[in-house]
Amino acid sequence: MGIKVLDCTLRDGAYVVNGCFGKERIQGIFDTLSSAGVDIIECGWLKDAPQSPDCVFYNQPNNQTGCAFMFDYGKYDIEKLQHGQNNIIRIAFYKKDLDKISFAAEAVKNKGYKVFLQASNTIEYEEKELAHLCRRANFIGVDAVYIVDSFGSMFPEDLDKILPVYDEIVDKNIQIGFHSHNNIQLSMGLSIKFINSLERDIVVDSSLCGLGRGSGNTQTEILLEYLNRHGSGYKMQFIREGIEKYIEPLYKNYSWGYSPNMAYRGLNGLHPTKS
Repeated sequence: MGIKVLDCTLRDGAYVVNGCFGKERIQGIFDTLSSAGVDIIECGWLKDAPQSPDCVFYNQPNNQTGCAFMFDYGKYDIEKLQHGQNNIIRIAFYKKDLDKISFAAEAVKNKGYKVFLQASNTIEYEEKELAHLCRRANFIGVDAVYIVDSFGSMFPEDLDKILPVYDEIVDKNIQIGFHSHNNIQLSMGLSIKFINSLERDIVVDSSLCGLGRGSGNTQTEILLEYLNRHGSGYKMQFIREGIEKYIEPLYKNYSWGYSPNMAYRGLNGLHPTKS
């Protein structure tokens, strides 16, 4: 079994800072994660908008090896996507678009990218729908298919219902990924449970200090420490230095993390920003 960590600080953290980290901080966060040996660095969002060096919204991915970019299905013109060979493209979609996602995924694959399918709010899928999702991932031949706790709603028993379906149906050459939000303060625990439940190649998402939408995500620094206890060799001194220099100053002007309102939304399966 191989475990990869995908750090989504720059992408999920864009919700907190409206995409505008600033050029120096963007490069600093990237260098921090790269120096620490994080397996995949998600650089930001693909959007139909002009690019700015201070922002993590891109109209084209760069060609740095091991980088990932995400777009929301239906909100990015794939026809304008230039051919590439080193990047991962993550396609986020809701259940209502499952039967349409093949065309988008195949179009991205045909342009030379690895494809990760992000099944937003996976908890809302019934078992037959989960099976359909997994078979669709096999048919497309994606590189990874994700369990996504978009609203921070999952308890361990919810993950227990989803994991066996994925593990049984998803082809063994396709990675299974996990992306969670921390509304009910279970993100790290669920990530550990995910890691310990599968004997196959997996990807686990996290962000520095949990920086992300609503209550944020699994904390990269804690996840890496856990994995180091089990034989990984991530270089934590770079993580600690990077957090101190690039993340801690954000607390002066921005907030994320636990709140009763976010917990209520998680417990009731509500979007963190919509009324």
